[in-house]
Amino acid sequence: MRMGIIGHALTMEGQNDDWSVEDTVFYTVRQALESAGMEIGQVDTVVQAADDVLDGIAINHVQTIEAAGAFLKEESKVERDGAWALQYAMVRLLSGKFQTAMVVAFSKGSQSSLSAFSGLSADPFYLRPVGTDADSIAAIQAHYFCGRTGATEEDLARIAQKNRSAALANPRSMRGEGREISIEEILAAEPIATPINVLNSARVGDGCTVLLLATEDWIRQNQKKASFLTGVGFISDAYYPTYRDLSRLKSAELAMQAAARMAGLAPADVRLAEVHECYAHQELMLYEALGFCKEGEAVSFLNDGHSLPGGRLPVNPSGGVLGGNVIYAAGLTRVLECHLQLTGQAGAVQVKGADRAIAHAQAGLAMQANIAFVLES
Repeated sequence: MRMGIIGHALTMEGQNDDWSVEDTVFYTVRQALESAGMEIGQVDTVVQAADDVLDGIAINHVQTIEAAGAFLKEESKVERDGAWALQYAMVRLLSGKFQTAMVVAFSKGSQSSLSAFSGLSADPFYLRPVGTDADSIAAIQAHYFCGRTGATEEDLARIAQKNRSAALANPRSMRGEGREISIEEILAAEPIATPINVLNSARVGDGCTVLLLATEDWIRQNQKKASFLTGVGFISDAYYPTYRDLSRLKSAELAMQAAARMAGLAPADVRLAEVHECYAHQELMLYEALGFCKEGEAVSFLNDGHSLPGGRLPVNPSGGVLGGNVIYAAGLTRVLECHLQLTGQAGAVQVKGADRAIAHAQAGLAMQANIAFVLES
């Protein structure tokens, strides 16, 4: 059985003080239904993705059941990025019990700080007391990767320059994050944890991403336009960052290999990729891990222009997560952007001839967990 994406919507704000989480979810779901020409009664099951800790509400998805149109439906939640909720929805369709599904991922990250929130996922005895958070562990990861490969801060700045420039052309990016900017400006930006600064890392905002799925039979019967999910792979590495080789992303490599096997494709067969890079160095790491280039060749892959919009394998033509980061929706948004590319709806950032794509998402400190999808038109 094949499954396709038939509807989509995205709300992305740097900070939205006017709308509650329920408002954001309601209006984004309504837009997704309109994009598919569907009514809520045609949705069989709903899977939400959000976080109790970030929202400060126990069992937080209960607050958005009505807003998500999930009242009296088979509904569940994944407390991880919406990309994992998408995989869960795929399994529900494969069960044969449902023909349509909706994935709703959301957060209001402006109400917290990334450091305070991400630090709570660190070990409370040995890591949290010394101030461990997403930024500090990512900075250590960057040093390991740069030490192994010879990548420099200038190389990280080129990723940030590429993605922020792409985000400027993409109306779905977070306002103010897309810009034409020089390497010198990026290198001189306010530091967070060397080599990470405010311009080579993704600023957290508020928003929601929604995807509508259906079985291929339902899509054909109802004559809907779709992109198809033909492969998926996901895996988690060791919890402790120091128990992993931080210079490599083994779990991303294995997830991509599993997705490619399922789809019967190789990375060389795809036309574009959308990857979940919360920090610029992580995109370089993913070039290797996802098989876009050989180990040690990530910097040359970038400098040779292969990952640019007109390159051999454009990576993050949307601007990526550096162009807008809604926690728990950023990975699902990578799938949404691939769907738009494959169905010719990407607008100003459309990649010519896009018919196969890879979407990637991450979770955990220093990319502990990874999931990869293959999409085809």
